Amino acid sequence: MDARRVWVTVDGEPRLGTVERHTYAPKTGAKLLAVELDEPVGDTERVVVNPNVDEVLYEHEL
Repeated sequence: MDARRVWVTVDGEPRLGTVERHTYAPKTGAKLLAVELDEPVGDTERVVVNPNVDEVLYEHEL
């Protein structure tokens, strides 16, 4: 899962990034991905997304 290229939505815009790591939420067990963005959005260089809730598109699926 790590180092995979993904598109995520930040402030309503699609952004390309790389999965740095994945983990699970302590209470719910939901998978979380830490994504480093190729181009920062303002002060945001990294985002954490839940692929079951947030829009995440793996680059190889295009």
